[in-house]
Amino acid sequence: MERLTLWQRLKPKHKTEIAFEYRGRSFAHDRIKIELQSEFFFTEVRYGIAFDILCACNKDFLGDMFNDKIFKNEN
Repeated sequence: MERLTLWQRLKPKHKTEIAFEYRGRSFAHDRIKIELQSEFFFTEVRYGIAFDILCACNKDFLGDMFNDKIFKNEN
């Protein structure tokens, strides 16, 4: 099994919240998406990106925003 990126594991509710928050600033939304597509562990996300995500979703802990037991099955 292959581990999914943080973007793939981000709960749909939070993807919607991020898109809504940054609807007029596509560069900021793209920056968040690119960061999450390139990382597998939330502890590796840069502070500024993590802060933007937490503010957009009104959360205190980044780790709670991801489905943690989802894997891609390669058959």
